[in-house]
Amino acid sequence: MDDLLHDIHNRGAITPHLTAVRLGDTALTYGELADRIEDYDIVLAEQGLSHTAAFYAALMHCMPSLAEIRPVEARMQVIGEIQAWLGRERGEVAEVAPMRPRLRAVS
Repeated sequence: MDDLLHDIHNRGAITPHLTAVRLGDTALTYGELADRIEDYDIVLAEQGLSHTAAFYAALMHCMPSLAEIRPVEARMQVIGEIQAWLGRERGEVAEVAPMRPRLRAVS
């Protein structure tokens, strides 16, 4: 996860307006995601929570429609697919249900 967060931070600095992920009608840029992760990382670190928690909190903040996905298992699967999409160049893969093909894009 640290490699993914480092990559998002770098992309946010270099190409902040580049779309990182799209979910429905919501597009999230690397700059927005990097900024929110940094904001949450500061707050959550004070509470003893991980960088991973900051990533999840930033996603939920930037893409509130994630909270509408039911059941929770389906929401976590979508978040895992987003994580895999963002980490695709490093070969990170999410657990995907057998009936659902791997995403080539999150939209």
